[in-house]
Parts: sequence; structure tokens; C-alpha cells
Amino acid sequence: MKIALAGKPGCGRSTLFRALAGSVDADSGKPLTVKVPDHRLDFLESIHNPEKNTNATVVFFDVPSPSFSTKNLALLRNAAVLTIVLDNYALGDTVNDFHEIESELILSDMTLCEKRLARLTKESKGKSREAILLGNLQRHMEGGSPLRLLELNEGEVLLLAPYALLSLKPLIVVSNRMGDPITPDEELSFAATEHGGILLGIDAGFELELTEIDESEQAPFLESMGYSSSGLSRLIKASYSTLDLIVFFTIGKDETRAWPIRKGSTALDAAGTIHSDLARGFIRAVVIPWELYHENPDRTVLKEKGEIRIEGRDYTVSDGDIIEIRFNV
Repeated sequence: MKIALAGKPGCGRSTLFRALAGSVDADSGKPLTVKVPDHRLDFLESIHNPEKNTNATVVFFDVPSPSFSTKNLALLRNAAVLTIVLDNYALGDTVNDFHEIESELILSDMTLCEKRLARLTKESKGKSREAILLGNLQRHMEGGSPLRLLELNEGEVLLLAPYALLSLKPLIVVSNRMGDPITPDEELSFAATEHGGILLGIDAGFELELTEIDESEQAPFLESMGYSSSGLSRLIKASYSTLDLIVFFTIGKDETRAWPIRKGSTALDAAGTIHSDLARGFIRAVVIPWELYHENPDRTVLKEKGEIRIEGRDYTVSDGDIIEIRFNV
């Protein structure tokens, strides 16, 4: 999952990237893979003491200024999530900045759709399914609305996937400002929500300084400052939320691991996420809900209580499920 950090010059985008990297010397020209913090995986590690503990990961990349130039639009199109960083230190007109950036994204999509629609009209007189859909998108965007506000069915989403439309991508808006704790202004919050985005208040400079503190001391320090979690942790979790991802776990002596998967996925999907052989030879899934395992991580006791479930391929995975796939290839 790739997350693009973009914004106007001086917005704090690169500072946020270096904070994610945990170093003031981080090379913002290279993609950065970051572990997704998860207290549930930490608990599993403490119980099983495996040789390896593997978090889910996300990849951030810093889109250089000017982030919304024609040259950099390709970088934005490669992202699964767009994170727009706004400079709110001086409490300037961040709402206007946000709308200006959204307008650039929408205009880029309109141009792309217009070119493709012209070609389709020439080939099929505009009567193909794709041409009709693009025409609907055009009319929607002409009113200044991003495509992420449209309700599209699965077939339409698949049809549009090759276009990588920018205003269709999940959006996170970061208000980069100081606070105690940070409280983004209501007007910007309304604007982001109205455009289908999530607003986070993050002080990029503070987050960079936080990385210099020993990891074991960060939580107490954040609590003393009035924060329940770091801005980086909230950003990573928000990225998961925008993509409608959940996590299931596998456990063993060799490895405990968190596996990201789309909400609504089945046990068969989970098996395929681990390895294609498991999906091909799927027999059943042994499932323990996270809450039950957290209360009593003793499989013998859980089995006696009937709290270990045997599920078929159509079982819908819940967030936090601990799953063992039984298979035969």
C-alpha cells in the first residue's frame, strides 16, 4: 500500500516524511516502508516468543515540490492514498489552499477523462459502457465535486482502475500546526469531510523531535503532553481506514504475523493472502476471535469452552481474528 505525501512548498511534507523515517537525514527521494503499530501483535509476541514478529507495513513516498505539477502527477497516480499536507502554523487560509489543491486534482481527472471520452466517441459513438460512465464522471466533476463522493459499483470501479483517477483516491488531509494537543479548525474539518476526506492535526516538527526519544519513553511523554498516540500512528491507522482494511493474525514458534486484508474478505481470501497453495488446497479455517484469545491465550482451555471455531471458505474474516488454515495440496 503506497501513500503519497504531497503539498505546497514549505507545508512540512518532507519534515513529516523524515519523522516517519525516524531520522532528520532520511532521503526523501526514496520510498519508505513503515511498520503498522499494533498492540495485538505485541501481545501475541509476548505470549509465543517467536523467532520473528512481522507487522503489516505501508509505504510512504514524498512527492517533491511542486507536488501537483504535470511531471509529478504520475507519482500521485501510483499511490493508493493521497495525503495532502497543509501549512497551518501561521493559521493562514488553509481552507482555500485545500480547495485549490482539490481543484487541481479534479481538473487533472477531467482532462484525462475528456481525452479518453473523445477517443471512445470516435470509436463507438459514445455508446459503450465505458463512454457512458466517463460522461457521468465528467458531469459530476463539472460541479467541482471529487469522484470519491460518487457511489460506484464493483464493475465500475474495475473499469476505472487503469485510469488511477486522483480525485477518486482516498484522501487524508494533514493540518500541520502546533497545539496542546493539536485541534484542527472546524472549517477545515468540514471542508475535508465534505470532500470525502479524513482530517488529522499533526505537528510534523514535534513528531520529528519525538523520534529522538527512546521508544520506551515515548508513550509516557505523549501522555504527559495530552496526546493519546503519536501523529504518525494516527496517520498510519487512518491510511488503513480509508482503504477499508482490517488485519488477521497467524501465530507459531517461527513467526507471529499481521496480515492486512479488505473488510468483507473470506477465509479463502485470507488463505490466498498467506500463500496461493493454501487457497488452492483449502479445507477449513481454525478461527479464534482476538478478544477471546486476549482474555485467555490457552488453546486447550479455549477448545474446552468451544471458543475455537471451525469455519469454511465463505466465512467472513473479522478484524483481529487469529487464523490457522488447514489445507491439502
